[in-house]
Amino acid sequence: MRTLPFIRVLLLVPLSLLAPAGLVTAHAEEAAALPDAAQRQQAQRQAEEEKIEAINRVESPDGPVVQPAPTGSELTGVMVDRTVTMAGKTFYRAFSQQAMGNPIIGNATITIRERPDARWGSQLWIMEGNRMYFRTQLSPRINEADRAAEDAVQVVEQALLRQRLEAAITSDKDLGSEELF
Repeated sequence: MRTLPFIRVLLLVPLSLLAPAGLVTAHAEEAAALPDAAQRQQAQRQAEEEKIEAINRVESPDGPVVQPAPTGSELTGVMVDRTVTMAGKTFYRAFSQQAMGNPIIGNATITIRERPDARWGSQLWIMEGNRMYFRTQLSPRINEADRAAEDAVQVVEQALLRQRLEAAITSDKDLGSEELF
């Protein structure tokens, strides 16, 4: 119990008074040699910012600067499967296998949707954003899905080429790229 008041007194005594008595430790000398707290925090912030910049740097000693793709979307080459039935899943598999080898369709973000109907089969459509590129009625027989997928790849490729060509030719400052039709 008696040591607590003594410690409090020691902490309140300036370091310059303790140095002649030999009571200053190496740690206290290092603390006295460091700049004030504000400068230390600023130095730490700068070191952290430099580390973050080093992580975010695109170039490296191993190679040149990587240029990002000039597309408007950061995420490309994605096919979203919104099919429900076995015939729809077969159509999606066949379409995605054929389309991913195609450089035009492979860089687009496409959604394949299905509306099943017990009487008439399934209604399938392929969309990019809010644009529908292909629509078909698919019977429950799975063997028709492969043929429909081949047709869909050709139609979607032509539609994407036409859309990209129109977007390159047409320039309207009032409309965004996804609004040009």
